[in-house]
Amino acid sequence: MTAQNSLHILPRKRTRFRGMVESILHHKNPEQSRILLQDIRLLISGKLVIQSQLFYLSRKFQTMDLQLGDQVEFDARIKPDRKGISSNSIRLNYPTK
Repeated sequence: MTAQNSLHILPRKRTRFRGMVESILHHKNPEQSRILLQDIRLLISGKLVIQSQLFYLSRKFQTMDLQLGDQVEFDARIKPDRKGISSNSIRLNYPTK
């Protein structure tokens, strides 16, 4: 199955995911701080979607007081990855909660 075909079978709307916190990168400019989530799966089916992806460390992630190895659930949209920020040909956009 090609990456393009796998994109078609994934939901196109905002969906719930679960991932594990691999690292938190704090920057002196808080807007550039990032969080690396690994083993990102669809919450409903448990299907692996992306091995790892960097996200901005948003206020919502900051208020969760996450530690390395924590499991985090969030909503996001699935899009094709043209920037190369995920470990797959798809990426997750606009994570919330």
